[in-house]
Amino acid sequence: MAHTPAVTTVLQLTDTHLFASPGQALLGIKPWLSLQAVLQHILDTGVRAQHVLATGDLTQDGHADAYEHFLQALAQLPWPLHGLPGNHDQPDRLQARLQAAATPVVDCGAWRLVLLDSHAPGTEGGHLAPAQLALLRQAAQVRDGRHVLVAMHHHPVPMGCAWLDTMRIDNAAELFQALDTLPAVRALVWGHVHQAHDSLLDRPGGRAPLRLLSTPSTCFQFLPHSPHFALDTQMPGYRLIHLHPDGRLDTDLIRIPALPPAAGVPQLHSAGY
Repeated sequence: MAHTPAVTTVLQLTDTHLFASPGQALLGIKPWLSLQAVLQHILDTGVRAQHVLATGDLTQDGHADAYEHFLQALAQLPWPLHGLPGNHDQPDRLQARLQAAATPVVDCGAWRLVLLDSHAPGTEGGHLAPAQLALLRQAAQVRDGRHVLVAMHHHPVPMGCAWLDTMRIDNAAELFQALDTLPAVRALVWGHVHQAHDSLLDRPGGRAPLRLLSTPSTCFQFLPHSPHFALDTQMPGYRLIHLHPDGRLDTDLIRIPALPPAAGVPQLHSAGY
């Protein structure tokens, strides 16, 4: 019987927003308990994956203890972890705590993951520094037939939320110019927006469209299409990204059915955080 190349499944978790104190709440939700509920759902439902991708805002306060809590929680999953910083993270502290799990280029099966750092000090928005764009160009110029999935924290395209779209990557045009020269890149995934997105972006030269994906937070959610800051009543979730050897990608967006009462209730009338 001929061997069929395996599909690689990546579990994306994002915006865990952990504090140094596990009991601390944010907008009515205790991020530690909501993350535990998400992880328990993954374990209880028998999710199968080969890699875990954490796309930023691993912590809310950037405290060293918060990163230890994050690693402690994720140790419940049996797959290697890959993480990148968001605007609420402290990148140097994240790198020191995650160590090899913060490696920006990871080969997995017929695919390569490229993790970009869009953290911009002093702002909630994002920026890809020249070194990050150079990393992308170098890592995505594959010559062994691999396909490439690019991950970052901030969104590169508008989400239709006026307040949130002021906080996307401010040099997205440079990013897409680079991607136009990198045909191996098949998808971009991000966090930050605390909501789901799935679309296709046409590419020049008859290339296959670029898949654009975002994933709900493991804690509170932002209300889609809201002109001002607003929380949603939808549950936390995660995304499974199935990477096929021929370059195809399919995905499952999964939300947990409910949060335990101890995790809290989102403060829907909050003006921000």
